[in-house]
Amino acid sequence: MCKNYNQRELKIRHCHNTQLIGGVSLSKLIIDRVNEAYYGALGTDFSKKTRERINWIVTHVQGSKVLDIGCSQGINAILLGREGKKVDGIDISHDSIEYAKTELGKEHPSVQAAVSFKVSNFMTDHDIDTDYDTILLTEVLEHISDPDSFLKKTLSHLKPGGRLIVTVPFGINDFIDHKRTYYYSLLAEQLGAHFKVESFEYLGRWTGVICTAVQENNQTFYTAENTKKLEQGFYSLEREYTQRIGTLAGQVSKLEKQIKEFQQPKESPDKLYEELKAQIAQKDEYIRQLQIETVELLNREEDALKAALAATGKIEDANKKAANIEHRYNVLRKSRFGRVQLKYWALKKKLAGRGKK
Repeated sequence: MCKNYNQRELKIRHCHNTQLIGGVSLSKLIIDRVNEAYYGALGTDFSKKTRERINWIVTHVQGSKVLDIGCSQGINAILLGREGKKVDGIDISHDSIEYAKTELGKEHPSVQAAVSFKVSNFMTDHDIDTDYDTILLTEVLEHISDPDSFLKKTLSHLKPGGRLIVTVPFGINDFIDHKRTYYYSLLAEQLGAHFKVESFEYLGRWTGVICTAVQENNQTFYTAENTKKLEQGFYSLEREYTQRIGTLAGQVSKLEKQIKEFQQPKESPDKLYEELKAQIAQKDEYIRQLQIETVELLNREEDALKAALAATGKIEDANKKAANIEHRYNVLRKSRFGRVQLKYWALKKKLAGRGKK
């Protein structure tokens, strides 16, 4: 069944169809994500609160045969199945039961054998056993239009002396399919009409009640102990809301400061225009200097290229002259007169060398 969520948490829940329980409308407008909350997928703080509530529920189960009415995604049933208890989980939501079956399929075969899930309308289902040691009614009663008939049928499925564990949202929770708000007296009177109310516990934004299926109910509701527990429950809830208000007030103050800073007048448009104009002029001057330097660099490269070409021309002339001399020498060396001339020059050079000595 639907659980108690704050406004942020409501955003993560999904729409579903509306069903009837014994002719009474039970809106399954939301699919719980209690398994995901229990394992931390919906935030650390919400996970902690969910685990505390679920652990309180399973630790108060007695006996070995359990019925979980409105089992949602099946976390209670699976946890109890791990401890060897035989658990039947029923819920009017087909999607919730499919999810629960998928989660059960991940468990050890012994857990799978101990736990069963089925889509069921509790008020019209005549195949439910009547000898359970414990029945869980967690976040269900606030959805029921006729709680007296619902609790009477619940009692018929418990063994004599069996236990009923109930949790409901504590205080105002204006969710769309919640029929009433529970504090203490209304819940005690509704349960006390069919069960012996053993104890009340306040679990943050939830109330937990332990009941026993007995014929005589001598429970005195308005005891000093129960009143103290109620006051402590109010204190805890008020403290949580006070802290939340403080946090939100701080966030509002921060946003107001940001809005104020945004609304403060900025520099005049004329001043901004002059600053932009100066920046553009500075950049234009920088570009002009770059253009001058580029032209000068191109001119130097052009002069260097011309000098290199001139030097190349002189080298080519020298090579031509050397080639011409070599050619004339080869021609002279090949002729008769040339050979005599060469011998003459060689002898003259040799005599000149001796004269120096």
